[in-house]
Amino acid sequence: MSVIVRARHEYPHPVKDVWALFSDPAFYQAKFEGIGHRNVEIVSSEGDADGFMVEVSREVPLEVPGFLRGMLGDWNTLLQHERWSRTGKNTYANELEIEARGVPAAMTGTMQLAPQGKGAVNEVEITIRASVPLVGGKLEKFVSRDTETTLEAEYEFIREYLAGR
Repeated sequence: MSVIVRARHEYPHPVKDVWALFSDPAFYQAKFEGIGHRNVEIVSSEGDADGFMVEVSREVPLEVPGFLRGMLGDWNTLLQHERWSRTGKNTYANELEIEARGVPAAMTGTMQLAPQGKGAVNEVEITIRASVPLVGGKLEKFVSRDTETTLEAEYEFIREYLAGR
């Protein structure tokens, strides 16, 4: 069993401006700190004209329901690995993996950044799979709701960041 979270993030800025953020390790630091994560660390990053890779460790706050308190704390450490590659003129694809340390769930996903009119759109899809019998479905639903909240916070941060440039 798994749960899929999808989001469509539209920006009134050209792909080149959005890509400049998505391929900048300092932006990842600012974004995650800006949405309330702590102990954000860029573990590694590298890039060239055709792609970008970043690995980020961070602690995220959780509002854990009672039935999951034994598995999750108030803060959890995530290790996120993203691999962006150019797929065409002004289009990019991202494969991502998110490991929540100590949580029996795996998160994998994709992003597609492309032009849309004079702006850009980023299509996000994240799959959450829990490996715990009995409460696995509840864990997936909790993680998916938290993922939706985080994606919305990231989207708002990126929109404000771009508006201030």
